Amino acid sequence: MNYRINVFEVKGNDSNVKAYANIAFGESLVVRNIAIVERKDGEGLFVNMPSYRSNEVNEQGNPVYKDIANPVTKEFYKELTDNILEAYEKRAELGKDGMKVGDDSAEPVFNVSLTPIDREGSHTKGLARVYIEDSFVIQNISVVEGKNGLFVSMPAYKTSRGDYQDIAFPITKDFREKLFGAVLDAYKQEKEKPREKRAAETKDKVQSKDGEFIEVSDKDDLPFR
Repeated sequence: MNYRINVFEVKGNDSNVKAYANIAFGESLVVRNIAIVERKDGEGLFVNMPSYRSNEVNEQGNPVYKDIANPVTKEFYKELTDNILEAYEKRAELGKDGMKVGDDSAEPVFNVSLTPIDREGSHTKGLARVYIEDSFVIQNISVVEGKNGLFVSMPAYKTSRGDYQDIAFPITKDFREKLFGAVLDAYKQEKEKPREKRAAETKDKVQSKDGEFIEVSDKDDLPFR
């Protein structure tokens, strides 16, 4: 796996968030808003992957947050978080080039998993997950029906200014075309399947109140999620 880590320190902030990291996979795809957080007891730092507030609550009645982008294996979780924390400690000497991991900047290998959405009145027609080298997943990628046809919308967050910023997005035009083309192809392939077959394949998936599908798998039970 080839990737580059850039760390941006949060200054003049009383929050326990000390910095944010960006991860660029193969100089083709970037994931932002990975928080480097100080523990409440002040004993060390940990890495918090970008997440969203779901409609679920825990036993204490508090909202449950779900990852938008995260490692899917214990091995890569440890590798990535260790490297992020090291990049934070060495941020002054690394500078704008960041920490480079791997030997080259070849495009990452990826595959797409997509669930079509059949909901009356909704412009969202499908939700995709993109798996990078079977080690990292980006979720909440939407296939949306617009005035000029279908397009792909990457996961984003709303800023204090009221606009939206992508959390993950392609860096280059070539990789953007490749990634978005693969997502749209996956959507078309799923839609071509008979409705009964699609229903059978999604029997282990749960639909939340806002129409989002959460896939139930052993990946969702990893201790770091």
